[in-house]
Amino acid sequence: MTRYALFFFLLIVCDTLRAQAVLILADATDQNELHFDPKFIARNRITAIIGQRLVKRDNQPMREEREKHIYRFNTNGETVYSNHSFGQPGSGRDTASTTYTFDTGGLVKSRLRNDLSGHFAYALERDEKDRVVRETYTRVENLGTDRYNLIPGAITEISDEHFRYETVNDTTERKLYTNNHGLPFREQLFTKDHNGYLRSIEDRYLISNRRSRITFNYDEKGRLAERLEQPDLEKQRTTKRTWNYDTAGNVMEGTYWHDDRQQEREEYLYDAHTMTLKARLTKDMETGVIRVVRFTTERN
Repeated sequence: MTRYALFFFLLIVCDTLRAQAVLILADATDQNELHFDPKFIARNRITAIIGQRLVKRDNQPMREEREKHIYRFNTNGETVYSNHSFGQPGSGRDTASTTYTFDTGGLVKSRLRNDLSGHFAYALERDEKDRVVRETYTRVENLGTDRYNLIPGAITEISDEHFRYETVNDTTERKLYTNNHGLPFREQLFTKDHNGYLRSIEDRYLISNRRSRITFNYDEKGRLAERLEQPDLEKQRTTKRTWNYDTAGNVMEGTYWHDDRQQEREEYLYDAHTMTLKARLTKDMETGVIRVVRFTTERN
């Protein structure tokens, strides 16, 4: 597949439309996971987005793989269910799904994950500023024989994390992780600029003093353009992600780097009329393999 083929549909995107089907979030914990804009989803009455993966290797035709992805949405545009199926029974990468519930403000209050290991629930509690102050992680016994149809049984608590927050100054806030004795063992410093953009997250384990840092840069319209992560400040190792957008605000291209070596390049293709996501292409820069997830959209 040539570079021109990869960009073919990008060239016909209508610049006069204003829509962001995909969000690039600064504080996302999984940078590979897709995040859809609830306003775009609700406005266009989208109920589901389904992805089918294909792969293109050098001197070989594009081949469809058994990997599929499903995202389902409520009427508010919130992602209430995601499913990732890899078609590899017994491999440990069969099917994993997550069901989400939201509070009245549109914030996640619980996640129920189902994979080959069982059912696991994450329950979140928030303070008056919508900050997470407690996260409880439990395993839920399934009394039924169908792993995809949960009949809840005994609940076993795995962990119960508590957080508290302190204001350092007008741009920096400290988040403290506390253990079962109520003592802090980890802190994060979130620093924003005077316009409210998150500029850095510094992470420190208080006992070992191991530290890491993530810094963020934005383009002239306030869209996230770069995320630079230093996993250990005592080592000169970094990972970097960058993004480019079209005039409508849709993310069009992303790159992923280890130190100074580029590992991946991504492209996002949209329908020229509806601006819905049509495909996400990822090229491995070392092997040349191109992986494509082709999306279809369902509406009510």
